[in-house]
Parts: sequence; structure tokens; C-alpha cells
Amino acid sequence: MAGLVPRPAKGYRVVLLGSVAVGKTALATQFACGSFPEQCEPSVEELFSKVIEVNAAPALLEIVDTVGAEHLVTLKDLYIKNSDGFVVLYSVCSEASFEAVLPLRERMGRLRGPKAVPLVLVGTKADLDAERQVLTARGRALAREWRCPFLEVTAKSKLMVDQVFTQVVREMEALAPPEEEVPAIPTNAQETWPSERFIG
Repeated sequence: MAGLVPRPAKGYRVVLLGSVAVGKTALATQFACGSFPEQCEPSVEELFSKVIEVNAAPALLEIVDTVGAEHLVTLKDLYIKNSDGFVVLYSVCSEASFEAVLPLRERMGRLRGPKAVPLVLVGTKADLDAERQVLTARGRALAREWRCPFLEVTAKSKLMVDQVFTQVVREMEALAPPEEEVPAIPTNAQETWPSERFIG
């Protein structure tokens, strides 16, 4: 018996957004490569890809790690307009990074229009309790306001890292417009087609 032909993975572009040094590169590297970068050189963008299974279906994620620098606003706007889903990050050790996600979400609303945006709010560096400035309850309350999933993660130990991307795929699927169904060909189609349809 021949093996089942694997279904092609559905492709999604997911953009990581947040201030400098919140851990975007660490999150993407740990998820896609299974390693934690001890040092990250700032760059304009990094691309990662990985196939995961969500709801028993394969999903190919192209993950765009954007630089947090504000002088690349135009590039960031292009990503916001043209991507399928978003992971918005702040560090639980930085009040400023938490405050920075608010105008970022407003910008997404302006660029994407009134329809719901598939996103997940993520608090990073959750293991650094002694340096925490943003309580879990504040992240949870903001996610409730935005009507999106919320997770706190630790990229270093990979705590909740995979769940971030599983959640963003679920959000993208839930908010995707329904696909048009292709009408089925009747089983007796050949019998019903007139003979003059044949072209020799």
C-alpha cells in the first residue's frame, strides 16, 4: 500500500515587533534553530522559517525579526501591511518596552484598518523575577483589551516559546476569511455532458 501523500504546508509570514533588546532574535532563534544566542548583533532584519503542526495540519512559518530602531519606520510599516500575523513583545524587566507596545498597536490599527489583526502579546525574560518591572496581571489586562492571547516566555530555557507560534497560527486561522468552496463535479457528469462538447 502506497504511503499517504503529505499535505502541503500552508504558508504564513509572522512579524516580531517590539523595542530594541526585548528578545525578538532570541525568541526566533530558539524556536527555529533550538539554540539561545548569548549575544545578538542588531540588524535590519533576520528571516527564520520552520514547519509546525497546528490542529493536525502543517503550517510553514516565515518569521521576520525586525530591528526595533525607529528610524526604519517605513520598513516596519511595510511589514505591518503585508504580513499575516504578529508577535508583539515587551520585556517584563522594562516598563519602557511595555509602554512602547501601545503606540505600536495603534499604528497596526491605522495601517490594517478596522478588521481584527491576528496577534499574540508576549512578555519576555519571565525568569528574571528580581528585575521585573511589569506585573503579569498588566500584560494579561492589556491582552484582554486587545482581545488576543498573552504569554510570558523565557527564550533561554525555551519556556512557552513554541506555544507563542502555535497561538499565532491559531489566531491567523481563526481570523482568515473563509475559503471559497470549489463546486463538486457530479458523479454522473460524463453522462450528462452533450456529445457535441467533444472536440477532436
